[in-house]
Amino acid sequence: PISRADLMSWGPGAHGSTYGGNPVSCAAALATLDLVEGGLMAHAETVGERFTAGLRAIAAEHPETIREVRGRGLMIGMGMRDHDTSVAFEMAAFRRGLLVLSCGDDAVRMAPPLVLREDQVDTALAHIRETVAEVARA
Repeated sequence: PISRADLMSWGPGAHGSTYGGNPVSCAAALATLDLVEGGLMAHAETVGERFTAGLRAIAAEHPETIREVRGRGLMIGMGMRDHDTSVAFEMAAFRRGLLVLSCGDDAVRMAPPLVLREDQVDTALAHIRETVAEVARA
């Protein structure tokens, strides 16, 4: 239990906080923690290492476009040449069906779901390789 029952029993309309907990979201949070601790975190680390290694190989092919690859698990960032390059990469990736987010001064962030499979990493890397090549030519 997250809290005493008398604190979690609310009448209709009594719960008005965007960020406050409720029994359903608390149950979902506990179920998520069980999944993460039950192997999902280890899976994300393994698949994230594959993704990061693939991105570093692409960066080595295009050092003028990608300055660095960094991350932990499946929260991965690529430092690009500059802000315009990160935005161009984001748009070109989107046209290929890959959702990434330019962020900060010159970075692109990728945060795929923790259930990402290795074959999906390989597909993403193929799209990223094509996208980087397109952006490098521009």
